[in-house]
Amino acid sequence: MAAIAMGERSTSATPRPRRVSAGRSERARDAKVDLGCLPRLLGYNLRRAQLCTWRKYAAQFGENNIRPGLFSLLVLVGSNPGIAQIELGKHLGIDKASIVALLDRLEKVGLLDRQRSTRDRRRQGIFLTARGATELAALISQVRALERQLAGRFTRGEFEQFLAFLQRLYS
Repeated sequence: MAAIAMGERSTSATPRPRRVSAGRSERARDAKVDLGCLPRLLGYNLRRAQLCTWRKYAAQFGENNIRPGLFSLLVLVGSNPGIAQIELGKHLGIDKASIVALLDRLEKVGLLDRQRSTRDRRRQGIFLTARGATELAALISQVRALERQLAGRFTRGEFEQFLAFLQRLYS
């Protein structure tokens, strides 16, 4: 296990059989899994919640369509016409190289357009195309429906407090 944690991989092509230590019996197939300290760890719970929402999003929109990160990018561009790449990266928590790749992808399918600034030739403003605006409007409607379904597990007050707690983590 220590070798795996340090990035080393087993060179064996066939998996090794599990050893049962002397004096220990095998775990029953229907034994309840003890999660140890995991239920009390913030990161574990955030990841589980993120995976749950990702699965619901992928089931509704398909994994190969606009993913949540691309949706967020489109919302920022739609709400801030002419926004710069660096601003997008800052507000999405994405590095410059990754933002460029995402923008390239969205520009290639005709959802975004980059325009050189007339004041600073080094800067490009990012804009939605007409198609991008139409698709974003439809996506927002669908995402809001999914969000209502997920938020339905909370009262309005709980939901607002939950969002505030989450935002406190990254603010």
